[in-house]
Amino acid sequence: MTTEAVRADGGRTSVLRHNRRFRLLWVGQTLSGFGSSMAGVALPLVLLAGGHPPTSVAAVTTVVAVTGLLVRIPAGILSDHHDQRRLMIACDLVRLAVSAAVALFLLAGPLPMWLAIVAVIVSASAMEVFKPSQFQLIRRVVSSEQIPVAVSLNQARAYGVSMAGPAAGGLLIGVYPALPFAVDAVTFLASALCVAAMVPRKRTATASPKNPAVPEPSVVPEPSVGPESSMAPERSAIPERSVVPPAPPASTAPPGPEPVRQAPAPAPAPAAGFRHRLTIGFRHLAHDPFLRRSTVFFSGMTVVFSMFGSALMLGVGDRPGGAAAVGYAFSSAALAGLLGSLAAPSLQRRLPLPVLVASGPAAAGALLTLAWLSGSTLAFVAAFSAMSLLVPAINAAVVSVMATSVPQEILGRVTTANDFVVQLLQPCAPLAAALLLTAYSLPVTALVLAVSYLVLALLAFTLPTPTPAPIAPQEPTRSDV
Repeated sequence: MTTEAVRADGGRTSVLRHNRRFRLLWVGQTLSGFGSSMAGVALPLVLLAGGHPPTSVAAVTTVVAVTGLLVRIPAGILSDHHDQRRLMIACDLVRLAVSAAVALFLLAGPLPMWLAIVAVIVSASAMEVFKPSQFQLIRRVVSSEQIPVAVSLNQARAYGVSMAGPAAGGLLIGVYPALPFAVDAVTFLASALCVAAMVPRKRTATASPKNPAVPEPSVVPEPSVGPESSMAPERSAIPERSVVPPAPPASTAPPGPEPVRQAPAPAPAPAAGFRHRLTIGFRHLAHDPFLRRSTVFFSGMTVVFSMFGSALMLGVGDRPGGAAAVGYAFSSAALAGLLGSLAAPSLQRRLPLPVLVASGPAAAGALLTLAWLSGSTLAFVAAFSAMSLLVPAINAAVVSVMATSVPQEILGRVTTANDFVVQLLQPCAPLAAALLLTAYSLPVTALVLAVSYLVLALLAFTLPTPTPAPIAPQEPTRSDV
């Protein structure tokens, strides 16, 4: 890569770093993500401490997953048809009220199960509305050249809070059970304030300021011609006389053909029905060659990676020293994800998109093949860490393509449709991993995963070139405010 390209990219990164509105959004989401990460760990712990059986506590997690699937597509419609800034603020305030209610109930005694279920349903619904609205808002305040860096920073933020939040939640719940939820409520308030400050409300076009000292000249409208004459302003009460043009003199040439009458303006298209609005995201995914194939790729990646994590926990955890190995694997995976997110813009500049997308599953497939041949647990863990390192870069590259290739007016529905399809089969992955381990062994499971990853790597090389869509004008940014 040339020095000029490096300098140009460094300039874009510097501009994004000085983008006040993106900084406000990033800081607000860092705080609220940290609070949500604490509450996500604290909620099952306080339910168990309150005497609820583990099956009921596990059901709360299932309720979160089901709610996300049910609300995801309608959330995309809301994001496309309403002001994203107001939606985000409303979602933050709703989650603030939920966290505050949980904290208040814990001050009075054990948390009832019905409140926990209501809290996760409301919070999960608000989160599903918040996510596409945030993506839309990023596209409004960040230029297309800076979107890859913005996506990478958001991923790094998510990995960072997932590392720090659970530890902080465990410490706070030891002090007092209500404390993590009270802190969570405060972080949602901070997020709402940041969103409120980052983007001014859209202003309608207004006339130029008038100078009272200078009288406005009177404007005499010219007579209208053609079909538009019916739209002319009403004149005074003086009756108008029809004006007949004089006949041409006899010496002139014969008259030409009659002027073509202007065709009436076509009637406006009828408003799209609810089914059309509901399914347009899926139809766009199906018709766009790149998005169609990348959605299939990520659906497979999500299932295989979830199987991988479950096999690591179930197949390695029951061996001597396996608990420490699993803990090391997941800790190193979180750190690798953070590093991979920070390295994503550089990898996107240096590698063609198919090569970058194929690099993760190819590396994991090679290491899993080694684990199958040698029976090495270390190779199995190394493959998981390699995937965790490269998945953020792969995800950032494809999300950046989506942000610059999907029309603005349907972006929310396309992103939610993509998330719905990609995560549809994920709940089946842990069961599939458990069945493989029960029927066979960890090396055979490693072989199945290796073959799956190598097939995905081959699929990555078939991704077509995406076609960028026109980007709506970026909202003005003032770094000096």
